[in-house]
Amino acid sequence: MSEINALVGENIRKFRQSRGLSQERLALRAGMNTSYLGQIERGEKSPTIVVIDKIATSLAIEIKDIFELDTRHESESNDFTDKIAYELSGRSIQEQEDIYHFVLQLLIFKDKK
Repeated sequence: MSEINALVGENIRKFRQSRGLSQERLALRAGMNTSYLGQIERGEKSPTIVVIDKIATSLAIEIKDIFELDTRHESESNDFTDKIAYELSGRSIQEQEDIYHFVLQLLIFKDKK
């Protein structure tokens, strides 16, 4: 296993986990086999740039993020913010606005307790 394969795999895993995605769900979104994604994450396979692009797009990140040496996704305090933003990214503006207003109402209700 090469160092670059290990780095790429580890970064993909951290981004996937920070968004609360299973390997199966990410593989489905990226249009690839789950076992192949697992091999990439373990650094056993060397994905093509096309595959890396599909994974990055599915994670809503830039390709360059997959090659960063210093990724701190697990320790960041905004993990839930990232998860929410990721889930909202495929929604229409109207859906996003509706969800925003729902969350506001929920927070108002919670704060009154």
